[in-house]
Amino acid sequence: MRLFLPRACGWLGLLRMVTLCIVMTSLFGLSSCSTPHSLFAVGNEGSTTPPPDAQPQWVVGWGTSPQTALQSTTNPGGSDQSFRFIIVPTIDATEERVHFSNLMGKTPVTIGAARIAAAVGVGPAVDATRDMSLTFSSSSSVTIPAGQEVVSDPVNISYQYGEKLAVSVYLKGSFGPLTMHDSQVQTNFATPSGAGDATTSTTGTAFANTNTSWYMLTSVDVYGPYQGTVALFGSSSIDGHASNFGDTNSYPTPNFAIAAQDHDRPSDWLARQLLEAGYRFGVLNAGELGDPAAEDPATASGQSVAGVDRIQHDVLQQAGIKAVVIYFGGIDLREDCKSASDVEASLTNMVQQAQEAGVRVILATVPPSAYCTTSDSELVPSSANPYAGDLNPGPENPGSTQRRTLNDWIRAAGAQLPGVVAIADFDKALSDPDHPDFMLPNLNSGDNFHPNGTGYGVQSATIPLKAILSQ
Repeated sequence: MRLFLPRACGWLGLLRMVTLCIVMTSLFGLSSCSTPHSLFAVGNEGSTTPPPDAQPQWVVGWGTSPQTALQSTTNPGGSDQSFRFIIVPTIDATEERVHFSNLMGKTPVTIGAARIAAAVGVGPAVDATRDMSLTFSSSSSVTIPAGQEVVSDPVNISYQYGEKLAVSVYLKGSFGPLTMHDSQVQTNFATPSGAGDATTSTTGTAFANTNTSWYMLTSVDVYGPYQGTVALFGSSSIDGHASNFGDTNSYPTPNFAIAAQDHDRPSDWLARQLLEAGYRFGVLNAGELGDPAAEDPATASGQSVAGVDRIQHDVLQQAGIKAVVIYFGGIDLREDCKSASDVEASLTNMVQQAQEAGVRVILATVPPSAYCTTSDSELVPSSANPYAGDLNPGPENPGSTQRRTLNDWIRAAGAQLPGVVAIADFDKALSDPDHPDFMLPNLNSGDNFHPNGTGYGVQSATIPLKAILSQ
């Protein structure tokens, strides 16, 4: 078994690399951690020679799911405003098209201008030699009705895996709250409302405001000799919440965010693994913060859309989709206090939808993350008792009992569902043997239900890559 890490950056990167190697040696019996370079993921030097079964097609080079269009201080609407969104593609490319969504908006939105470029550095600057305008049916402007989406005409920008792209968009006239996705870890940029069209600014100086959301931008498809798209589908632990956290502390001491650590989301880790193994897949991140498998009060209020309801749009209708890793249940068990059987029914529903669409399914177990917050407070972790509710020494929190029951079902009955080709045992990889209802201490971001950046790498390493191609 091999490990795949992002490029190390000084002593911090080396520490994270060694930490993951030690953990993986313990869990999976690696024979050596003595050659740090062998642990690095492919970057610009990675081979782009297509495997024999690759064929010219559109795949998702980068993608996210439309989340909400609720009015808030971070999504108030505006007028004549420009945005510049930074993304980390999961595969190299020479041809692209960009999707914009008004799926959840209540009024039409007019894109007055849009561009795609290679990003430069960590700010809003772009490479002037790789900066192209986007058109929509040959027009530089398009109005997107409420509830609709649009895709740009193709453009040709060459970039290598490891480079970032910048998508700039000018929204003309007045607009209300926008269909958006909280980016969790990525800093994006905007002009003040009323500042007009700044999309052609290569220095990015006009983009004086920052935010952590992708507004209207839902995916960048790429065309070339690829094997297809594989999707990661779930809630915040697929979206990558706390993936920008380091691993220098051990639970119960929380870790903290590290500046510019924006490429350790589950989709980033899987992309590195696939490229290192010689695959040519785009990776779609279809995670959504607070997303349950089935409807709950949050979905009723418009804060999210249940997995059973959004798998068609967010996964099965995406370009080149061949396989999906389904990882749901934490929200249902932890926040909604549902039973394992409730989640089993929802997972069965999602698997059936994927199977009917001819998309292969890898089911993921649920790692420690599922205590029921409405249960006895003495069974919920606190500063005074950080291991409250753990099976050892007990009594166990009922949400954790349901999680173990759900995982037993996934490993047995779930694995036999038509369309399921493999299991990714996130639980086995992340659970602390001494406290099985808690993550391994140094992989825990600190909240006991989101890994840190290194923890996401350990989680991702359990995804069996060959199953993505199995027939």
